[in-house]
Amino acid sequence: MTARHLFKTLQWGLILFCLVFSIVGGVAAERVLDVLACQPHTNPALSTCSSLTNPIALRLAPFLSAGSIVDYPFVLLRNFWALLLVWGLALYAARWADRNPTAAAALLPRPGRAHPADVLRWGVGGLFWLLLAGFIVFIFALGLPIVGNQTARTILESLGCSPGTFDPFSSPCMRAPGFWTPRLSLYVLPLAGPLLAPVWLVMGFWDVLLGWLALIVATYALKSHLSQPTRPPVRPHPSAKPLRRS
Repeated sequence: MTARHLFKTLQWGLILFCLVFSIVGGVAAERVLDVLACQPHTNPALSTCSSLTNPIALRLAPFLSAGSIVDYPFVLLRNFWALLLVWGLALYAARWADRNPTAAAALLPRPGRAHPADVLRWGVGGLFWLLLAGFIVFIFALGLPIVGNQTARTILESLGCSPGTFDPFSSPCMRAPGFWTPRLSLYVLPLAGPLLAPVWLVMGFWDVLLGWLALIVATYALKSHLSQPTRPPVRPHPSAKPLRRS
């Protein structure tokens, strides 16, 4: 598939996805839930969904309670903004690759011609930029005031936990052990939770940030090492005479 075909596929797929859930979002959500055989619930113990299908079902459930067709576009933006953002970035990348084929071809190893060392160098470079971009997005998503609170609530709701507004710990799931719930519990505190997101980020995810930074530094060092040109060993000329010791 060429870059132009990929762009057209992503473009029409996005248009079709938005039209379906903006016009008949309730019917589409009901059909998808029937296929998944999933009935989401805020309490994971009462949910009939698996750990993989429950986040999807929780995103589709608001379409079933929408008042009218006018509410469907707003429900779509609220529940699928992350998917639409990633979809838009993929569209931009495909469009750029279509308009700049030479530059796009230079970023990818050529099959059949690429040396294994070139493939390794490209893979390590891509991993470095992926780790760096993910680190920046993670900090902005959970470290900005108010934004961190909304991100934390979105993650908790995707896990089947719906904390209260005035008393977040009234929900039994807020006291459940795990990776996310103890770290995100401070984000949903009244008043202080949305405003002190940078503090909660450091307090709750300091080990994740340190490990992530260590991976970025190690990948950057490996990328720099692989980017250095290898010098072939110097061979003496056939006509050169060996030096004699006095």
